[in-house]
Amino acid sequence: MNTLSEQLSRLYECKWNGLMEQLEANGLRDKLQCPFLISLYLSGQEREEREKAQATDADWYAKKADAKHEEWYTKADIKIMFFGREPNWWVRYDEEDEDPADVGKVMAVYEDYLDDNYNVTNAHFYKEGIDHRNRFLLLGVNGIMSGIMDLLKDFPGKRVSLIWNEISKLSKRKGEGGEAVNAFEHDIEKRCFHVIPEEIKILKPDIIVFLTGPKETKYCDYIRENFNIIGEPIAISDLSTNDVEKLEIEGVKLAYLTHHPGYMPKGEKANDFHWKLYDAILKDIKENIDQLLKKE
Repeated sequence: MNTLSEQLSRLYECKWNGLMEQLEANGLRDKLQCPFLISLYLSGQEREEREKAQATDADWYAKKADAKHEEWYTKADIKIMFFGREPNWWVRYDEEDEDPADVGKVMAVYEDYLDDNYNVTNAHFYKEGIDHRNRFLLLGVNGIMSGIMDLLKDFPGKRVSLIWNEISKLSKRKGEGGEAVNAFEHDIEKRCFHVIPEEIKILKPDIIVFLTGPKETKYCDYIRENFNIIGEPIAISDLSTNDVEKLEIEGVKLAYLTHHPGYMPKGEKANDFHWKLYDAILKDIKENIDQLLKKE
């Protein structure tokens, strides 16, 4: 068996010990949240069933995973990856006095989140189970996905799926949430846990949407560290590239960069502002839909 989740697990495990050693050596282990690890495994079980199974078998996540548990993603006609800035409200090393510093356990956090909050049929996150402050998922991801679902009404039988990711795999602990790491902390990730390029090779998204902010910030630097961007950013729908831009990225059919949904413009209603940008992205996707649905 060689599922995509297993490939991701091997990627993370080969770098995990080196990262932990560097965090320990620099006194950062308990000051950062666990790295943001992706898994495609959807069990279809209720939370109580999953927790019971996990309690009796530490390797449950790997033993139960097979290709059919990933078909919600692998058999989609269009695969999209959304990038946020860094993980927030994510699992911590000493949560409930138990050290979850294990690749399988951290991947299981992502798996549980999918099981509890992701609607495969409609390709969006249920708003009921997500903190209302999470504008990344509720406005950005759900908003763009709703528009793509509308586009696919003209293509019966075609399906879209998504994966969310973070351009910075690490974040500081702050209260119940997190905040951006500093340059020294990011350098540890860059040296010891540079996994995003391999994640892309494994997951092969057709579209990437960076909800990280288009203006020149450290997040733009992080994007350049992980992707080969060809040429200059492209303006779409006559909007400023300070707000939204199209990128040509090697190995990716379509890519866009725009504001994080938490950005609040002065003098404008935030949701109206962001929807103007999402509509521009959706218009461009519509113009290229044949390219996306074309069989390789």
